[in-house]
Amino acid sequence: MTTNHPDKLDPALIRPGRVDVKEYLGHATPYQMKQMFLRFYGGPEDRADLFTEFVTKSRQPVSTAFLQGLFISNKERPEQALDAAKDLKMYDN
Repeated sequence: MTTNHPDKLDPALIRPGRVDVKEYLGHATPYQMKQMFLRFYGGPEDRADLFTEFVTKSRQPVSTAFLQGLFISNKERPEQALDAAKDLKMYDN
C-alpha cells in the first residue's frame, strides 16, 4: 500500500502482521530519472541526459510515479516527454 498520509489510515490496516515494513521512497534522483527514460524509450543516452537536465533544472521535486505517468502518457513519443520536461511547471505534483 502507498499513502502520503499514514496518520490518516485506520490502525487495523497497519497493525503488525499486515504492514511489517515502512519505507520512505522520496523523490526521483537524477540517476533514476535517466534510467527510467532509457527504459521507456531506449537510447541515445544524450537524450536521456537532456531529459534529466530539464527536470533537475526545474527545481521541482518529482516522484518516480509522476515520471512513469509522464512516460506512459507520451508512449512512443520521447520528444513530447522532453517538451513536457522543459515546461515542468505546468504539472501539478
